[in-house]
Amino acid sequence: MFTSKHQVSHIPTFSGIHPRMNIAHTLLIAFHGGYGTIHVAKYISKRLFMTSFFQTTLLLTVLLLCCSTAKAQQASQPQQLQARLFAPGIISTGMYERDGALSPDGQTFYYTLRYRRDMAGIAHSKKVKGTWGEPQMASFSGEYYDLEPVFHPDGKRLFFVSNRPVDETDSTGDFNIWYVTLTPNGWSEPVNPGPPLNRKGNEFYPSFTRDGSLYFTAEREHTHGGEDLYVCDYDGSRYMPPRNLGDSINTSKGEYNSFIAPDGSYIIYTSDGMGPGYGSGDLYIAFRDEKGVWRKAVNMGEAVNSEAFEFCPSLSPDGQYLFFTSQRKDQQIKQKPMNYTRLKTFQGKPGNGNGDIYRIDIGIIDQIRTKMLIKVAD
Repeated sequence: MFTSKHQVSHIPTFSGIHPRMNIAHTLLIAFHGGYGTIHVAKYISKRLFMTSFFQTTLLLTVLLLCCSTAKAQQASQPQQLQARLFAPGIISTGMYERDGALSPDGQTFYYTLRYRRDMAGIAHSKKVKGTWGEPQMASFSGEYYDLEPVFHPDGKRLFFVSNRPVDETDSTGDFNIWYVTLTPNGWSEPVNPGPPLNRKGNEFYPSFTRDGSLYFTAEREHTHGGEDLYVCDYDGSRYMPPRNLGDSINTSKGEYNSFIAPDGSYIIYTSDGMGPGYGSGDLYIAFRDEKGVWRKAVNMGEAVNSEAFEFCPSLSPDGQYLFFTSQRKDQQIKQKPMNYTRLKTFQGKPGNGNGDIYRIDIGIIDQIRTKMLIKVAD
């Protein structure tokens, strides 16, 4: 049964997808993600009235094509949408690495090196002839507890979090958001942007939309519970007061380490309040609807999450890859009996549970979005 035009407002869309979207492209993603013909047919019936005769013919052609090639596409999916260690043995090692930030030209990778809760600093690796080089500590890091680097949309500033004192009289040890600016001589001295962004208490994990609005984690008065996600909108010259993202995103427990899409259409973060997941902490994604309202977040699934802890998402500047941190362990470490040589070897390799940086094709986000659209049509 086709949906009448009067019912179109009841079919949610998501920011970045126009009602007259390229449905054929969505179908390809849907079949690639393993959705059945019946599910996709229902989705078509919800949207078909908005297409011309030519578009309808195209849709049916694509549907037949997808049916004949779905098995081959599904066979290739695990290879394409599998999270893989990033730069193993160079950036992802036996140490604790997290918080990836790839430079706008794709040639320098900044990340956090952490030792338990005692110390953390920001390191970087440069690509030389297509290979990541030996990491070095960033020129502005090493004295204080520094972490969570992210590039500003202008590409000239690198924001990060630090407990360094704001001035000579500051002894609070609060974590604030700071930034350095790229100069002909390298990075400048760190600058604290001050209020309304930084206030009494801790601010963590900055992330930007293309217009400069800054999303971050904080525990403040009137939170929904624990740490919440906030945004300071940018009006072109200054930051507005922080605004809580509301109960579509924040729960009675903690939400933290969020990445906002450059166009603001989706947000990825870790939550303690979404119920049972795959492990001790999972990554979730929420999309905005056509009115700019956040939809309920969904788990990103086993292609991203594991039985361990996943957090610290970010996107490559070309929009091709999602980076994240995972404390998953190499399954071989569980083999018994354990011997000294094998234990010593695992201690110095990625996959030992300390924390490593992974990346996965951005197609995982398209797949989740399409699954949500088709589910709405059921």
